[in-house]
Amino acid sequence: MKKSLALFTCLFCLKMMLTAQAGNGIGVVSGTLLDPVAAPLAYASVSVFDTEKNLVLGVISAEDGRFLLEELPLDTLFLEVAFLGYQTHKQTLLLTKKQKKIALGNIAMQEDAAQLEEIVVTAEKSQYNLKLDKKEFIVGKDALSRGGSAIDILDQVPLVSVEPTGAVTLRGSSQVQILINGRRSGLTLNNALDQIPSENIAKVEVITNPSAAFSAQGSAGIINIVLKKSLGEGWNGQVSVNAGTPADYAVVPGINYRGKKINVFSNLRWRYSDYVGRYSTEQRTLTPSEIFYLDQNENEDRHDDGRSAYFGADFTPDAKNSFTLAFYRSETADTDLTLLNYSTRLGNETPNTFLRTGNSKENRNYNQLEANYTRTFEQKGEKLVFDFQYDFWNSIKNWDLKTTGDILPDNAARDLRTRNKAGSRDYVLQGDYTKPVGEDAKILVGMKFENRLVENEYLAESFEDETWKTFANIDNDVNYAERIAAAYAEYKGKTGKFQYALGLRSEYTFIDITDAEDVFTDANDYINLFPSANIGYLFNEKNTLQIGYTRRINRPNLWSLYPFFEIKDFNIQETGNPNLQPGFTDAAELSYLFAGEKITLNSNVYVKQTADAFQDFIRQNADGGFLIFPINIERRDEAGFELALRYRPTGFLRLNSEFNYYGFAEKGTFAEQNVDADGNAWRARFNADLRLWKELSFQTNFGYQSGERAAQLRTFPSYTLSFGASRNFFDDKLTVSLRAFNVLDSRLRRSVYETSTVFLEQRSRRNQERFGVNIMYRFNQSARARLRRANRGNR
Repeated sequence: MKKSLALFTCLFCLKMMLTAQAGNGIGVVSGTLLDPVAAPLAYASVSVFDTEKNLVLGVISAEDGRFLLEELPLDTLFLEVAFLGYQTHKQTLLLTKKQKKIALGNIAMQEDAAQLEEIVVTAEKSQYNLKLDKKEFIVGKDALSRGGSAIDILDQVPLVSVEPTGAVTLRGSSQVQILINGRRSGLTLNNALDQIPSENIAKVEVITNPSAAFSAQGSAGIINIVLKKSLGEGWNGQVSVNAGTPADYAVVPGINYRGKKINVFSNLRWRYSDYVGRYSTEQRTLTPSEIFYLDQNENEDRHDDGRSAYFGADFTPDAKNSFTLAFYRSETADTDLTLLNYSTRLGNETPNTFLRTGNSKENRNYNQLEANYTRTFEQKGEKLVFDFQYDFWNSIKNWDLKTTGDILPDNAARDLRTRNKAGSRDYVLQGDYTKPVGEDAKILVGMKFENRLVENEYLAESFEDETWKTFANIDNDVNYAERIAAAYAEYKGKTGKFQYALGLRSEYTFIDITDAEDVFTDANDYINLFPSANIGYLFNEKNTLQIGYTRRINRPNLWSLYPFFEIKDFNIQETGNPNLQPGFTDAAELSYLFAGEKITLNSNVYVKQTADAFQDFIRQNADGGFLIFPINIERRDEAGFELALRYRPTGFLRLNSEFNYYGFAEKGTFAEQNVDADGNAWRARFNADLRLWKELSFQTNFGYQSGERAAQLRTFPSYTLSFGASRNFFDDKLTVSLRAFNVLDSRLRRSVYETSTVFLEQRSRRNQERFGVNIMYRFNQSARARLRRANRGNR
C-alpha cells in the first residue's frame, strides 16, 4: 500500500508540474456541427492548419456537436471539418489582437453521396476500436454476430476468451468484473450471459486499467456489455430468425421509436436450444501393493427453453434534463440428461463397471429494473447523474441420480437426489457530478451504495432402508449479505500534448454469512483505498503513449465461499471455501497507439502483483475421491505484453489479429503443502472479413490458447476455428447468414493433476461444433439512419 500511495503522489506532482507549464495559448474558435436534419453531429474531426498546411490543433466534436479550439496563434488559419460520409467543410479564420475569439455558430454538414454506399456496408460489420483507456468491440451484423448470445459475442472480443468450461477470462484470468450498461448484474454473477441475445448488444468495452470512477472489483479489469438503444429517427426495427444444429432455434423481434423528446426501445426473444457435452477422466493411483485404475466417460445432453424481454424509454423534456427507465426479464426452463460410465480395477483384476444416470430440471427467472436521471447545466461539461438499479432472480434445480452395477464404491449411493433453491435481491444507488475546472480540466465526484442479499437452500438425500436420508451431511440453508459503499473522485485534464487522469476511490465492504446449522456463520468488514492514475502524451495525430496505474480487489462471492457441491460425479467434486479472504492487486500498464489510415496498432506492457491471490487446490479424500476448492496463496506476480493489429489493405478486406504473452510466479503454502509455481502462457487470435461485392461477405475467426503449468495442475493447448457468410437482399433490408462455430470440434480443455502417487487426467468438451442459419429483416432503416449508426460505431 505504501508503494501505491508513493506512486500516486509522484503522478500527482507530475500533473502539477505539467499544469504549471500551461497557458501559452491566445486565440479561441468555437462552433456547433449539425447534420442535414439539424441533429448534432458528434465525433467529427475538427482541425486547424497554418498557411504552410502544418497542423496547429485538432479536436473531436462532442455529443452535442460542439467543439472548442484553444491556444491558437493570432494569424490567418484554415479550418477543416471531416466526418465519414460527409463532405469536408473548409473555412478561413483570421485571429487578431482585436478579435481573439471567433464563434462560428452552427455549421451544417452535407452528405457525400459517393461515400454513403461504402459507409452503409461498413455499418453492417463489427468494428474493433483501439483507445488508450479501453478497447471497444462494436457489434455489427456480420455472420458470426447474429443469432447467438452474449457468450458468442464475447468469444470474438480481443483479449477476451470463453474457456471450454464456459468461464469468461480477460488476458487469461477469470478474475474479471463483467458489467452490463456499466453496472453489476445477476446475469453476470450467475454465469447466465447466454440469456442475453446478441441482437441486444451494441458494443463491448474492455478496460484493463480502470480508473477510480469504476468499481474496484476484478484484478484483471472490466468487461462492460452495452445494450442497444434506438439511433434512427421515427419508427424502426428488425426481426431475426435463427435455426441450427444441434437444435438451436430463436426468434428475436425488436421495435424502436425515436422522436424529438422520447426514445422507446424494445426487444423480445424466444429460444429453443440443445447442447451436447462430452467429458472423460483417467485416474491412476499407486497403492501399497498395486495400481488402482478408474476411467470415466460422461455424455451430457442439455436442453434450454428460454424467453426474454428488454424494453425502456428515454424522455428528454428539455435541453437540460433527461430520464431513462428500462426493464429486463428472462425465463428459462433447463433439462439435463447425463450418462456416466465408470470402469474400475485393481492391478490386473477384471474391470468392474457401473453406470450412473442423471436427470436435472432447473427453472430460472431474472429481472432487472434500471432508472437514470441526467441534468446538464449552462457551463459546458457540467453534469449531474443519478442511477438506480434493482435486480432479483430465482432458481430451483433438482437432480435425480441412479447408479446401477454389481459392485459400487462406498461413496457412490445407488439412489440420490438433490434439491437446490436459490434467489437474490440487489439494490444499487449511484450519483455522479462532473464539474469543468478552467478550460481543459474537469473533476468528477461520486458515491455508490450496493446491497445484495442471496439465499440458498441445498439438500442431498440417498434412498436407504426404504426411506430418504440426508447424504454426507449435506443439508443446510445459507443467507449471504453483501454491502458495499463507495466514494470516489477523479481529476482529468490536459496541457499541451499531455493528458492526465488522477483518481482515488474508497470502498467499505461488509459481508455476513449465516447458515441454519451454524457451521460456518461468519461476518467480515473492511475499508480500502484504491488510487488510479493515467498520463498520456499525444506525439501527433497518429501516435499516442500512455502510462497507467490502478489498485484492484478480488472479493470472494457466495459460490466461492459455499462449502457444498453437486454430487453428479461421485469421484471429483468442486466446492467453495468459507475461509477465503479478499485479494488485492497493484497493476501498472504502458500503452502505445498508432492510428494510421490503413493500419491501427495497439501495444501494451503490463505488470501485476496480487497479495492473497486465489488458486484452485486439489485434495484427495480418504475414500479416494477428489475435492477441488479455492484457497488464498501469499502472492502472485505477473508480467506480460500484448499486441493488437487492425489492417485494411483494400476496401473489401479487413484483417484483425492479437497476441498476448505473460509470465507469472506464485508463492504460498496450504495445509503444510508448498504451492509455489512459475510459468508462462500465450494466446493469439486472427479474424478476417472479406467482401466480394456489396451483397456478399465472408468472415473467419481462429483462436489459439497455449497450455499452462501451475503448482498442482497442468493444462494443454486448445484452439477453435469458426466461419461465417452473409448476403444482403432488397437494398440491405434482408440479410441471410450462415454460421459455423468450432468446426473442427477442437474446443477441448485437457488438464493433468499428478503427484508421486496419483495421476488424474480430465478432458472437457462442453459444446461440440455448431452450424446455423440466420435471417434478419430490417424495416424503416433509412440510409441516413444507417450512416449515423455507422459513424457513432466508429467514433
